[in-house]
Amino acid sequence: MSARHVGWHELLVGLAVVVVVAGFGVGVPQAQQAPGPAGPCARPGGFLTQDDRQAIGRIFLQRTKETLGLSDDQIGQIQTIFQSRRDDARADFQALCQARLDLRQLLDLQNSDPVALKAAGDRIKTLQGKLLDRRLDTAVALRTVLTAEQWAKWIEMRKARGNRWMGRGPWMSS
Repeated sequence: MSARHVGWHELLVGLAVVVVVAGFGVGVPQAQQAPGPAGPCARPGGFLTQDDRQAIGRIFLQRTKETLGLSDDQIGQIQTIFQSRRDDARADFQALCQARLDLRQLLDLQNSDPVALKAAGDRIKTLQGKLLDRRLDTAVALRTVLTAEQWAKWIEMRKARGNRWMGRGPWMSS
């Protein structure tokens, strides 16, 4: 059996066939994307449903109860603390998201008003401060419910939880 020499024109035709077939192969399976929300802040409840949040909360509390050795009374107090803080903070998270978008839009404009930029930055700082205050209030309230030993275990749990997330530094883990 002898080897056949392939000419340039045959190679070019073969390459064209591969490109055409590959082009059809890539284009066919792509489906229409569903229209998304109006923007990143358009989902006031987030991506999870209320049922999802409650299920995750129950799992979290059960694991926390087992790890820290919490009583039923402590679990009830912790549930109350977390629920009230979460409800209070939800509107602030939405406002912070919108404020960041507003600042980004102003920064994207070459001729944006410096006073408006400063005001947008100040709004973000204020909202971040409110959220930090809420986080600190939650930590203080939680500390009053837990014993010293449980609090030490809680801090270790928080550190371990924070280290699981890529891109989060140790300053964010407690």
